[in-house]
Amino acid sequence: MPQISLAALVPTLRVPIPRRLVSRLSAPWRAPPPASSARSFARLAMTAMACVCGGLSLCLPLNAAEPELRDLDSHCPFVAPTSLDAWQARASQLREQLQVSLGLMPMIELDPVEPQIYGAIARPGYTIEKVTFDSLPGLKVTGNLYRPEKIAANTLVPAVLSPHGHWDSARFYQASPKEINSLLAQGAERFEHAAENHIQARCVQLARMGCIVFHWDMLGYCDSQQISMDRAHRFAKQPVESEVNDDGWLLFSPLAESHTQSVLGLQTLAIMRAVDMLLTLPEVDSQRIAITGASGGGTQSFLGAAIDQRISLAFPAVMVSTGMQGGCTCENCSLLRTGTGNVEMAGLIAPRPLGLTAANDWTKTMPTDGFPQLRSLYKLFGKESNVALFANVHFNHNFNHVSRTAMYGWINQHFNLGLETPVLESDFPLAYRDELTVWDAEHPAPAGGEEFERKLMKLWAETLDSQMQGWLQGDGPQLTQLAQTLRSGWSVALGLSTAELTLDSALNSSTGIQFLSPHDGTWELSPQAPTEADSESSITLTVGTGETQQRYAFSGVGETLQPLVPNPRLAAAYTFGYNLPAFAKRARQLALTLAELQRMHPEQPLALHARGSAAALAAAGVFCLQNGTPRSQTPLELHLDPQGFQFAKASTIRDPNFLPASARFGDLAGLLASLQSVQFELASDSSTFEQYRRLHQAAHNSLASAP
Repeated sequence: MPQISLAALVPTLRVPIPRRLVSRLSAPWRAPPPASSARSFARLAMTAMACVCGGLSLCLPLNAAEPELRDLDSHCPFVAPTSLDAWQARASQLREQLQVSLGLMPMIELDPVEPQIYGAIARPGYTIEKVTFDSLPGLKVTGNLYRPEKIAANTLVPAVLSPHGHWDSARFYQASPKEINSLLAQGAERFEHAAENHIQARCVQLARMGCIVFHWDMLGYCDSQQISMDRAHRFAKQPVESEVNDDGWLLFSPLAESHTQSVLGLQTLAIMRAVDMLLTLPEVDSQRIAITGASGGGTQSFLGAAIDQRISLAFPAVMVSTGMQGGCTCENCSLLRTGTGNVEMAGLIAPRPLGLTAANDWTKTMPTDGFPQLRSLYKLFGKESNVALFANVHFNHNFNHVSRTAMYGWINQHFNLGLETPVLESDFPLAYRDELTVWDAEHPAPAGGEEFERKLMKLWAETLDSQMQGWLQGDGPQLTQLAQTLRSGWSVALGLSTAELTLDSALNSSTGIQFLSPHDGTWELSPQAPTEADSESSITLTVGTGETQQRYAFSGVGETLQPLVPNPRLAAAYTFGYNLPAFAKRARQLALTLAELQRMHPEQPLALHARGSAAALAAAGVFCLQNGTPRSQTPLELHLDPQGFQFAKASTIRDPNFLPASARFGDLAGLLASLQSVQFELASDSSTFEQYRRLHQAAHNSLASAP
């Protein structure tokens, strides 16, 4: 499997440490509230000091008293920010979380888009053309381009991205006669052809309004068959032995998850490449690019606009809500919604125009739960008129004529098209599969299947590895870029963008001292003999030196399979798109424990000793301490023997050391390289210290030469 060569460790690496730890604040650590627990906390402090002479054992049961797992049906409220500054800080953090989870950090460097556009079909007031281009090398985006019949010379026109949802056959969709009659009878549609294919109807109308429209296939739909419908949208499980071979690996495998590779990430990248494609057309106005789609297309719409600032208007229909967040594997990926939800993510579009619809589905609560908070957010920008909700809850899940009319008006208003309102559709001749398909004798369909999928995942990872390796070999700015990328990636992987590191209480119990965190569960300190041997599944903590030294053990590392949400489809995203993995929770628990030890012993040095998977947890805990808790004055040492541990070796998503994004950001070596001002002693079988030295110099300007 591909590796960034900065992963090499030296046999022994010793680095001087300044007396003052350098920390980057991203979330505060809070001690137990004195008003509610001052007396019990005083007893706790006395008990802790009494127990410390014999040593304390820190036990971390994986499933005990942890918060209930969230899933795609959990309530995901959005709390409106109180100030624009607060939102800007949160938006930066949230956008970073999206970029990491979608596999867009670092952003892959690709050749310019070179679209093939051919096979024009003339229609009254518009034309339809066939389009193909690469998103990743060899992975084709397939669709149709709708253009106004006439565009005046030297005139720039708006462009609209039109992703479809999970309607059968999508671009080639044909409703049944019964469905057509029902839609016409309900007043949901005005014309038979629009009722037959409402997706094509909006493309036609927008082209008649003077916009260039690109309507393309999701993976597994219509002409996009390199990754099948069953793989992209119906995945349930796959044999472990089939996931990785010499050619590469499959989507949904632990290795793909560790590289942040997902169907949703591929589809979001396709949106960004579609914007690139539109900007190759000389008549497209780069300041007026919109995106609109419904259901799964609504997911693509708000995520695409949240990620790509070149999209200046969004109209996601019947998707954004505080309820169901997206049921398909193509709408989920690990780390995406930990600590957030669709409404807050849609808020990243602010202050750009954002139109929404609600229907008799999971969006029906938006008028009272979700939209008022979005309106408050836009008010902070002074752009309250740039957000609107068009609620028609007497209709079921739809993007029917009533909702499309609202969308046409939104684009007409904000793109200054000057059309008479309301903008109403007129009938059109429907184009069918044989006219729309992009594949023919001159343009044959490319190869696909699982062999293609494996090679694509490997190519995707190797391209990014090579890109990061180039930064490592580059100049100061490139090294700094690499260091910042690693730190951002690990912050998201370990949940520092998800929730504050908060300790609610540390109270006496019959067996020792129990810690309680609202986000990270409970764990307990209990007495332990100081002569007890160190375990490969524990971290030894020592406070002080010589006769004053006190010894602790942080136990229970990597012992139990982590739980999954009750979903028969075993995609990691259904659990870890909404909940932190066990490893991240334990790292956060360790960080809170270290912070408490430093509070109890502010003048004493603190050292951690660990080996195997515990070495990775020790490094992760220190990373969380440095990036998610207040600045510390206490010196810190790490004595680690990883014994060949790598996150990428996890063979199942239930492995307690399974950690999405870990391989993408350098695995254990990348984590170690992201630590600040720490004295290392690393045992390993490698010899490439120079790369570590250069990276640390770029990141911290404090790393001395190896002995």
